[in-house]
Order: sequence, then C-alpha cells, then structure tokens
Amino acid sequence: MEIMPRYFLEIAFLGTAYRGWQLQPDRPSVQAEVERAMRFALHRERVSVVGCGRTDTGVHAAQFFLHFDQGGEAPLDDRFVYSLNSLLPGDIGVKRLIAVPDDAHARFSAIERGYRYRIHRRKDPFLEGRSHQLRPALDAEAMNAACASLVGKQDFSSFCKAGSDARTMICDVRLARWTEHANGYDFEIRADRYLRNMVRAIVGTCLVIGRGHRPPGHMAEVLAARDRSAAGKSAPARGLYLERVVYPFIPVPA
Repeated sequence: MEIMPRYFLEIAFLGTAYRGWQLQPDRPSVQAEVERAMRFALHRERVSVVGCGRTDTGVHAAQFFLHFDQGGEAPLDDRFVYSLNSLLPGDIGVKRLIAVPDDAHARFSAIERGYRYRIHRRKDPFLEGRSHQLRPALDAEAMNAACASLVGKQDFSSFCKAGSDARTMICDVRLARWTEHANGYDFEIRADRYLRNMVRAIVGTCLVIGRGHRPPGHMAEVLAARDRSAAGKSAPARGLYLERVVYPFIPVPA
C-alpha cells in the first residue's frame, strides 16, 4: 500500500464571518474555504483536511495547523502557498507549508496550545470584532492571584460547556496570566488540552473577580465545585485567539 506524503499547513484567520473552523451544513466555515481553495490549487474534485482543533463561532486564530495527504504528484513547495493565498478570502491566510512524518496528526500530535483573550477599554473601530470592549477598569493583580489556582493538572468541569462528550475533564494548565496595557488587558493561557468553551468561561470568571464582585479565592472554589453554574458567564468569542500550537517535530520560534 502506497504511503502518501503528509503536509501541515500553518494558517491564520479572522473568525468573525465564520461559524468556527469545522465544516457546518449550509453555514460558512474556515475549513470549507480552505478545502475549496485546495481543490482548485491541487486540481482535485475532493480534498479533505484535518484541523488542530475546533473553534467557536467568531473565534480567531493567529496560528492554526491542518494536515492533508498528497498523492503521487510532485512534492509541493512555496508555489502552493502562493496559489492558495490567491484563492482564499482576505480573512484567511496561509503562512507556510511543512512536510511532516506520515503519522503526524494536526490534532492528536499537538502537545500544547495557547490562547489569548483581548480586552480594550476605549472604543476603537479598528478593534471591532477583534477584541472585547469593556469600559470599567479591572483589578489585574486580583485576577492574576485567582489564576494561580488554574495552573496544574486538575479537573476543569466547572469551565466546560454542558453536553460535552469529552472523555476526561482533566487538563494540564501550564500558564495563566493577565497583562495590563495602555488600552486594556490581555489574558494568556497555555495547556495540553481544553474543554469546550473552557477559555471563555475562565475569562468570564476572571472578570467577576476583576470587577471586585468576588475575591481571588473564588477561582479555587469554582474549580472545586466541578459545576458549570459555579463559574462566570462566558466572555464573548470576538476577543479570543488561538495563537500557539506546539508539536514535537516543528521548532518553536524563540
């Protein structure tokens, strides 16, 4: 049986116009646009790709990987990237093409993913749909104290959307921190895996603490409850970015 060469594509996209990465019946998705462009570029009737994960409606990605198998044709190169970018809409861009081992998997081979949530305080038309506007000042010190409870390998049931089919609620969070800047706040989180709606639920809980409605210790109480109703309301999707996906066979830029 012939083993077809496998490639990763690194892409970025603004998710505002899409119902997430994954294919949706009669709904726009990033995957549908990528596969459409690839059918033209590869001169195929059918193309199927596998993404590194799902994204909610309106969520963005500064870094997203997908894999596909190439048939017996000549090896692909940067001309393929150029061709795809000329075929894709302006809110989706291909960064690079990477030849990978035949058993590499965009989703299951990833060992870490990082998200960023962006909040701005002053109205800015250039941030519309790309950041969450929240005028009240937040206590970043209190939110960071709360985030200390998130780090480690533990049960994150309280931050999982109801109806999830996840095999386990255990996640290993390696980093969770807030940074204050001139016009707002950024939240960064890195973990081995995530549950459905997990990051937005964590951000929503942090906002309750940052506004002074709950003390920093509330985060530990929410975790211990293992009940979604204990956590805060999910933050809007428009501020969320997937920005880091790590694989053992792809060097991470310094």
